[in-house]
Amino acid sequence: MQTDGRHEPARSPHHLVPSAHFDALAAGRGDAGTIRFLRTTEYSRRLLLLRALLDAVAETPGALGPLPDVDSAWDTLAAAQERSPQDFGELLLHPQVGVWLGHGLRRLRRTAWGDGPLWTDLGHVFTVCAVAALRTGLPLRTTVPLRDGGVMFPTLGLARLPDRPHWGTAEVVVEAGRLTVDPHGACVGPPDGTGPPGPLLCPDQPAQPEPPEPPGGDGPAWQRPHRLHARVAGRPVGVWLDDIDPYRDLSEPLPAHRLSPDETARWRERFGLALDLLEDSDPEAAAALAEGLRSMTPVQSSSTGTVLSASSGDAFGGLLTSLPPDPVTFAVTLVHEFQHTKLGALLHLLTLERDDGAERHHAPWRDDPRPLSGLLQGAYAFLGITDFWSRRLDRAPAAERASAEFEFALSLRQTREAVETLGADPALTAHGRRFLRGMAARLPAWTADRRVRPGIDAMAGFAATDHRTEWRIRHLVPAPDAVRALARAFVTGAAADLRGAESSVVPDLTTRWSHARARLIRQVLGTPEPGAAPPPGGPPAPSAAAERALVSGDPAAADAYARLVAEDPEDPEAWTGLVLALALADPAAHPLLRRPELPRAVHRELRVIGTTADPRRLAHWLAAGIAGRPAGRDPAAGGLTAGPA
Repeated sequence: MQTDGRHEPARSPHHLVPSAHFDALAAGRGDAGTIRFLRTTEYSRRLLLLRALLDAVAETPGALGPLPDVDSAWDTLAAAQERSPQDFGELLLHPQVGVWLGHGLRRLRRTAWGDGPLWTDLGHVFTVCAVAALRTGLPLRTTVPLRDGGVMFPTLGLARLPDRPHWGTAEVVVEAGRLTVDPHGACVGPPDGTGPPGPLLCPDQPAQPEPPEPPGGDGPAWQRPHRLHARVAGRPVGVWLDDIDPYRDLSEPLPAHRLSPDETARWRERFGLALDLLEDSDPEAAAALAEGLRSMTPVQSSSTGTVLSASSGDAFGGLLTSLPPDPVTFAVTLVHEFQHTKLGALLHLLTLERDDGAERHHAPWRDDPRPLSGLLQGAYAFLGITDFWSRRLDRAPAAERASAEFEFALSLRQTREAVETLGADPALTAHGRRFLRGMAARLPAWTADRRVRPGIDAMAGFAATDHRTEWRIRHLVPAPDAVRALARAFVTGAAADLRGAESSVVPDLTTRWSHARARLIRQVLGTPEPGAAPPPGGPPAPSAAAERALVSGDPAAADAYARLVAEDPEDPEAWTGLVLALALADPAAHPLLRRPELPRAVHRELRVIGTTADPRRLAHWLAAGIAGRPAGRDPAAGGLTAGPA
């Protein structure tokens, strides 16, 4: 920040990305030094965002409502930065402060909304001022906004003032190392440097030492954030487990949702075990994570039990996740989201792609079509996940070895397909192509890895092809005129002519995927899906018999799926199973995997014109036509490597 010239244009030197850091990040890596560099660049960005927010507030009449003027906030923050740049910088880099900055700017630009008046979001700057003053030893008297009758002080805690209005104000005094909310309200003090902040007595009472963790520590007027602890390379690591800050989500502010003591204990235990596991397999990655991770927000898991996680470019060092069921899944989740964190910070410095945002690419780990930017993020995350499983292979206990082999082989296929798709997209910039080359350079050594047994590798190939096939059937629509011509040709007994039968991406999100076959493969291996327990009894009826027949390689699978198609001719999962079963049973049907969306589309047209067609006969007829056409290059297509044994 600048302590004077506040109404002049902000000036800051450009950050230059050292080649060593760029190349390390492109390879999916980056040590603690790389993360420190990214934190430095993110600090500059936060300063610019803070300046932009305060300038926009100054130019918006009434933006702060009953709160003090914006110049008082500027003066406090500038003084805090000058007195203790390190303390101020750590506060400004707190992930929830970054989310607040982004949300505040979006509210001013009317691209986001809040649950209260505008000044309740923008006025959060005064709670940041109070913490900055407390951290740096500055005296301060100011007014802060209330939200749901409380005030959140980032990294410090949530003051509860139940007798105050839902949307209102409270007075805050910072002096002599104490922060007082209202003369007769909650009084808290700063952390003592050994743990998270805790409640203290009011200034006229003797100070008490902070109790050791886990302290409970909450009182009727004060809640403090939880803390997760671990050790990496012999050094302590502390991460906030935040269930109270309204800006802990990635979009709209949230009310506090306190974890129970038992829930908090489970988080602490699994986090420590996950860091131990990660350090054992990849010390450099563990040290980088310890350097960059600052907070985790707990969220509810999905109805299927699958771990849900997310991160944002606004919140460098923060992530949201449901509680992973075991240390391995927790470690994978940390690697996944930290990859997004690193790439997000790099994207604040360099432009890697110039895409129109159209959702058109198959991402092998997603059910929906993705824009180029989303595919790049996903591919980078799975580059890190593939690295994790490669290192995990030789350390996994015997009971988990098959699972590690399968996850490594599957994530490698997913990453390789995504990298190939990215390489064919002309919207990558020169920096983006250099970055992609760094990603691609990791793949050959993994592809040549012989530690995965052939049968398990075949299962991974089947799972990847299964996903790709269903994605195409759901989201690719062949040209209507070509479909009508194919239907007429089928009725007259002519050969299938695929000229003009190109397909377009039309996202179809009307029905959810069951992923039944992938779950069954993991059951065959005796391993659960990462982050989820398979439902008892396998896939739900009536498709259970067909799914089991396909996964076990039973030739009767095609007949079972044909019956499912007869019952529901639009069911994408039934058509996927039929295409896979036919391709496994007969090499002549293998070309269907290049254009699996055609059988359902032509079958639909035949029903429109009143013709009943056996879906197996139609599929074989189309396969002959596809085989007679040059394959071309289609990143969304792919062969069926092998069926499960």
